[in-house]
Amino acid sequence: MNSPAALIGENVFNIAYLTTVWILVALMARKMKAVKEAEKPMASRFLLAFALLAFGDSFHVGARVIQALVGAEKAVLMVGGVEASILGLGMLVTAYTMTVFYMALADARRIRGGNRPDAAFWIIEAVLGLRLVIMALPGNAWELAVPPFGMGLVRNAPLALAGILMAVLFIVEGRRDGDRAWQGIGWAMVASYAFYTPVILFAARIPAIGLLMIPKTVAYVVMGFIAYRRWWAPRAGK
Repeated sequence: MNSPAALIGENVFNIAYLTTVWILVALMARKMKAVKEAEKPMASRFLLAFALLAFGDSFHVGARVIQALVGAEKAVLMVGGVEASILGLGMLVTAYTMTVFYMALADARRIRGGNRPDAAFWIIEAVLGLRLVIMALPGNAWELAVPPFGMGLVRNAPLALAGILMAVLFIVEGRRDGDRAWQGIGWAMVASYAFYTPVILFAARIPAIGLLMIPKTVAYVVMGFIAYRRWWAPRAGK
């Protein structure tokens, strides 16, 4: 995506995405009092999850916008005497917030199941906890705009495992209970990983595959709107 038109299109999309997700979070927070009392614990987990998504992507996606405007060579900061790409630092922030995003969704599922943590809950939390540890290792080279391929696979594997497991659980439980919103959130997770996996595996060799980040990002927006309609706009139904 090196042409001026492509860069403009990417930046417009990124700014529109950040604006949309922050507006969604603001609406969730503002209308929290309108959520049914029994559903507030679960709704609060979704609010936390999407606040984390918006916060983390403000650094990651925001760094992409800045880098596109000033160039990769100028988009750097000195951190502890080391020159670091703001894009790499943005990826560091969003890597942690996205991990906790899924931890919050796992906790929402626990609440929905009657506040009883099952084996799947502990597996998901343990796998995501492992990812937090992996991301703290020096081999991640967060100061680089392009992460080491091998370490990128290692740190993304636990996220993919936890996310896919959670998606399957959401879909199965939503079908069992006739909850279309719960199913929809699960299918949005499936879509996000379907688009993100080729990027992780092949984008370094085939840059055009990076375009799949657009539908991957849209999948999270869809997830947020489904949650909003389910808990903050109850007239929309399940």
